[in-house]
Amino acid sequence: PWNAFTCNDIKSSTKSVFGTAVGLFLEEFAAEVSLESFLVGNSPAGSLIPQIWSQPLTDPRKRQIKLKHALAMTAGHTTPEPWLAPSSRHHLPGYRGAFQLYEYCFGWWKFAGIPDQHQLLFAPGTDFNYSNYGLELVALAMRNISGEEVGPYLYDRVLKPMGLPLELRRNAYQLMPYQDENEWNFGVEPGWGRGGSLGCNAYGADGSASPYGYNSIVGSTFRCTARDFARLGYLWLRGGRWGNRQLVPAGWLRQATRRFVRDDGSSPANYGYTFWVQDQWADVPADTFMSRGHNLNDCYIIPSLDLVVARQGNSNPNRPERDRFSHQLIRQIIAALPAG
Repeated sequence: PWNAFTCNDIKSSTKSVFGTAVGLFLEEFAAEVSLESFLVGNSPAGSLIPQIWSQPLTDPRKRQIKLKHALAMTAGHTTPEPWLAPSSRHHLPGYRGAFQLYEYCFGWWKFAGIPDQHQLLFAPGTDFNYSNYGLELVALAMRNISGEEVGPYLYDRVLKPMGLPLELRRNAYQLMPYQDENEWNFGVEPGWGRGGSLGCNAYGADGSASPYGYNSIVGSTFRCTARDFARLGYLWLRGGRWGNRQLVPAGWLRQATRRFVRDDGSSPANYGYTFWVQDQWADVPADTFMSRGHNLNDCYIIPSLDLVVARQGNSNPNRPERDRFSHQLIRQIIAALPAG
């Protein structure tokens, strides 16, 4: 049974937690980086991720990936993720870099049973495809500029003032104060803001860590109780304000929770910057947005109703069933609210 102390991996809802950190980062380092900044750039000196220049690009269009494209899932990366478990692998011809996660995002690794990643699906900013890879590149850029890993960066500025456990800063999930026998999806390996367990594909073929001293998995692995998940939702509902403190820029959360708009003014999907925008659900207010994670680890926010709904779980239905469940859940909760 689930209870107030059950700790769970919120899966891809972690992306919205990461997006919260990005908003802080963009405000703090506004003189150095913006949503319009190119991640790769035209030279190592002008790159947000100069480590990538240790080998040639596999697709010249990757120079056109902006930070906003990565956050809005419009960078052009494909979806399959082989790095979370060991698999047969080799480097594509011409590779001369270190074997680590970020270069895989740029296509130099090939895995058995996984489509090649060396070519983008489309030119950056022109279409939508859900993928983790762009977020890892943003995390590397954040570390390069701020000098901090994502976990400590967000914890010190946001999660600590909100009262979330210190272990989130250190990735020490096995020491979380609300650990108990009911924990699910729980492991002792590094997670949130850091690479996966030794032997997974975020590490070298010899089991070594990144030669750059840093790997991240910011698209998943954030672990918390349902109450702490709801606290994050309340922070998002309040536009980044917690008590009498503005912890996250309100303007950022307004922008992040609206549909990404292409240069031609159109929107490729109901997605903003790490948040889903549910503006087409029948009988649900159009200002609804959410974080969404595997196994229905979702947090729904409806500002017009002053409503936050946090949901955790460990069953993952197919996409139509998932969408139907989410829609019906929110419709029934809204119907149960007192009038006025």
